[in-house]
Amino acid sequence: MVALHGRDRRYGREVRRVLVVTLLLNLSVFAAKLVAGILAGSLSVISDAVHSSSDMLNNLVGIFIIRLASSEPDEEHPFGHHKFETVAAFGIAWLLLVTAFQVGLGAAQRLLGHSSGRPEITAFTIAVVTATLIVNVFVWNYERRKARQLNSSFLMADSRHTLSDIYISTSILAGLVLLRFGIVDLDSVLALIVSVIITWSACRIFANTVPVLVDRAPFASDYISEIIRATPGVRSVHDIMSRGVPGKVFLTMHLVVDPRDTSSAHAVTEEVERRLAERIGPCHVTTHIEPEDEASKAAPP
Repeated sequence: MVALHGRDRRYGREVRRVLVVTLLLNLSVFAAKLVAGILAGSLSVISDAVHSSSDMLNNLVGIFIIRLASSEPDEEHPFGHHKFETVAAFGIAWLLLVTAFQVGLGAAQRLLGHSSGRPEITAFTIAVVTATLIVNVFVWNYERRKARQLNSSFLMADSRHTLSDIYISTSILAGLVLLRFGIVDLDSVLALIVSVIITWSACRIFANTVPVLVDRAPFASDYISEIIRATPGVRSVHDIMSRGVPGKVFLTMHLVVDPRDTSSAHAVTEEVERRLAERIGPCHVTTHIEPEDEASKAAPP
């Protein structure tokens, strides 16, 4: 368990380092868009800058949440605090839904002629939107790559939030170009498509976070049983339960072993834990050793 906690601390440091880098990059994107929007008098770019500020808020909240999620278990949270990260990722999904609604509503209003605001075409505005788009693509790719390396649900959710910025900025850039050629309504159609894509991203985050929050088993019991039964000295195993996410798995089981003395039985359980960690990654295993006659009563017919 100590090794698992040590891994959590290292994990927390790595994720916070990623968030600090993305925070600085998102700050530069926000400032560039805001200045460009004010100088060009473009409400669409200013609105995009305000939306980009939510990325910085996500990063700041993430730094705090990850520090909390990687802290050691205490009396109130004996299994650790890692679900705080999952809750934060769940929150980002709701932010994406709000973003999708705002983008879709604005596009619908323009299509229905209820909004007279149009992006203004200036070379400076186009240059800034293009530059910030490139930065956002880098941030998205960087966060996504680190999320996969560290198996971080928050970084993956935050990278999808950054991806929504890419879609929005691309839509605005396309709108500027289309306006130059006198095509107006297609800009709003693109924005509607963007809102649908953002909604899909939010749904993917929900699909990844909800099972963790409701303690769905991360591995099938048959798979766990196969690993355990292959361990020398194990006679049978039953009542396997698991929860958590890969890298932070908690397992409980009832185990029947060949050795009769406590010391030898303990050596078998140690080997079981080693094999499980080798196959499914770091995990905390709670084992209840049963006599063979009791196990036969508990086993299904």
